[in-house]
Amino acid sequence: MRLLLSTVPLLLISSLLHGQLYFADAAAGVGLDYTKQTNTIGNGVSFCDFDGDGFDDITLATEAGKPIEFYRNNGGQFEKLSSLVDHTEEAKQVLWVDFDNDGDKDLYVCTFNGINRLYKQTGTLIFEDITERCGLPLEEQFSYGACWGDVDRDGWLDLYYSNRKASIYDSNNQNRLFKNNADGSFREITWEANVADQGKIPFCSAFFDVNNDQWPDIYTANDKLTENTLLVNNGDGTFSDLSIATAANKRMNAMCVAVGDYDNDGWQDVYVSNTPIGNGLFHNLGIFNGPGFWPLGFEEIAGPSGVGFYGNGWGSNFLDADNDGDLDLYASGSYPGTEQVSSRFFTNEGNGQFIIPDAGFQGDTTSSYCNAIGDFDQNGFPDILVQNNYPFAVQLWQNSGDTLNWLKIGLEGTLSNRDAIGARIDIYTAGHYQMRYRHCGIGFLGQNSETEIIGLGTADQADSVIVRWPTGHIDRLFNVEANSTLYVLEGSTTDGIISVSPDVQLTTEVSANYSPDIDRQIRLSPNPAHHFLEISVLENGPTEYSIVDMLGRVYAQKKITRSSWRVNIDAFPSQQYLIRFIDRRGRVWSKKWMKL
Repeated sequence: MRLLLSTVPLLLISSLLHGQLYFADAAAGVGLDYTKQTNTIGNGVSFCDFDGDGFDDITLATEAGKPIEFYRNNGGQFEKLSSLVDHTEEAKQVLWVDFDNDGDKDLYVCTFNGINRLYKQTGTLIFEDITERCGLPLEEQFSYGACWGDVDRDGWLDLYYSNRKASIYDSNNQNRLFKNNADGSFREITWEANVADQGKIPFCSAFFDVNNDQWPDIYTANDKLTENTLLVNNGDGTFSDLSIATAANKRMNAMCVAVGDYDNDGWQDVYVSNTPIGNGLFHNLGIFNGPGFWPLGFEEIAGPSGVGFYGNGWGSNFLDADNDGDLDLYASGSYPGTEQVSSRFFTNEGNGQFIIPDAGFQGDTTSSYCNAIGDFDQNGFPDILVQNNYPFAVQLWQNSGDTLNWLKIGLEGTLSNRDAIGARIDIYTAGHYQMRYRHCGIGFLGQNSETEIIGLGTADQADSVIVRWPTGHIDRLFNVEANSTLYVLEGSTTDGIISVSPDVQLTTEVSANYSPDIDRQIRLSPNPAHHFLEISVLENGPTEYSIVDMLGRVYAQKKITRSSWRVNIDAFPSQQYLIRFIDRRGRVWSKKWMKL
């Protein structure tokens, strides 16, 4: 995986926090040309970098009989690849996930009227169907949504998906949870964890942390007025259904679960799409009740906030489109035509209110179900990918950007799961606070970019960036330059020592603070260095290394294939660095060195 610091020239600083946003459909011009040939209730979209080159790629789920579509991003232009997997059942959701923590992306496909399949990457974009071998079900599923999260925070991602066998109340309708055994296999724990949510009509779910206790909770959008569900993680392998207690149980024809802290109060809010009766915005009150730290509830305020939508709503996502420091909202709708309430883009006014601005979107009157957020042209402003029904082609709404500043953040866990799913980022900028939470599976059948885009407004730096990892470890970075991409490796600000919360039990052979005999394992010379750095390691020791500065920015990263090698450091700025090593067990440590 190639993870680099990419910095673009500073944008002009504006005195206005609301600029002239403009979105235009760039799909055809950048090589993204796909139209479904049948109408279905959604086929998902992924905006994930599946080849690890730092550019957001695109994957499109497809109807029955069609191969999944893969588009590699070559610096802002897309190249259609031959199908990477032999999957022609109706694909509902496509999720790229490093389930085995080996550093490359595997592919999970959620299927309707077919088998949900897990494809392991065994070589560079070479995949093997391991569904049967890893213990996942081979029976026919009627699934729409899936999501991955580390429910027990053991460092390995677990799988949760819906099974909607009947379109009416039926005991066969349920959700299913599979624990990652950390050895390439899974075990179903649906019933012991109390997460079946049986008898409703589920569309999709999302992991999020409703009560800020770092344990991932689950919210599910249920169709046909069968009540939405909030399952709160007890931290002991079980969940409690607090839907009624928290007023999260609204009866809706609910289609999607979008999560974001739209009012910047540190509590994650939930947006759920609906029929023309109106979408729901569930404002997290952040009020606690007793030692269990369970919130008293949500208030549903979509109408008063201006995001009621009142069309046939489907996929929705929060994004800071103008980088002014608060989250805007995009919602897809399936009623096509200029006279219908089709898709809508809402800008956040920063006072709890949203408006519908004139922001382009010419032609955004199609029959849309799914969308995802990424930055395909790497201008620091989020773009929107939309999958449409026939006869409308896929749309890529390119955000032309504005004059406000931004920070992009990529995360990689070491003792936490490698994809850093469930990590929380807190950002403080000139007295302004924001928060992001890492998902794998969000909206309706969507997957957003793994690189978080943080709007900084007119500020030329983020005063502090705090990453809270699923292990409980905290990394803190200060005075981070605007308009750059920051890569944070778990433990990079603590000399590789990772502090694990006492209530977390890792499924690894490591202690909470792992620090081997570094001088015996690794030798660096000279230190300080001028032009070259000589590195030598013991055989059967570390398997990869990276060189990062004290802000976590990556200057070199490679797999270790021999016991000694030389790194040319002429282009490195003169400053102190960390060289970080990871071994086969996921253990991490580092040494400091100086470039003169």
